[in-house]
Amino acid sequence: MSSDMKSWVSPVVSVIFVAGIAYGTLEATAEETEQLNGRVSSLEQSVKNQEIIDLKIDGVEKRLDKMEELQSQMMALQQQQAINMAAVCQATNADCSR
Repeated sequence: MSSDMKSWVSPVVSVIFVAGIAYGTLEATAEETEQLNGRVSSLEQSVKNQEIIDLKIDGVEKRLDKMEELQSQMMALQQQQAINMAAVCQATNADCSR
């Protein structure tokens, strides 16, 4: 090979080699980006599902709180009715043991 040919072949080969490495890096980066997009989409869906579950749990907790309040009111009413019945039985000398 002549010296002129050697002087331009070496840079050209270097440029081709660097271009090949750059292309490989870009391809790998594109593939990783696609995988990350899939993972992010999956995580976003999981978060949405968790938010829905949290809303449902919040609704159930509110209903349970309301049921507990109603049950407490019913127990107080039943207690008052028992007190009233005992007072009626005592006032009338009735046998209310049954």
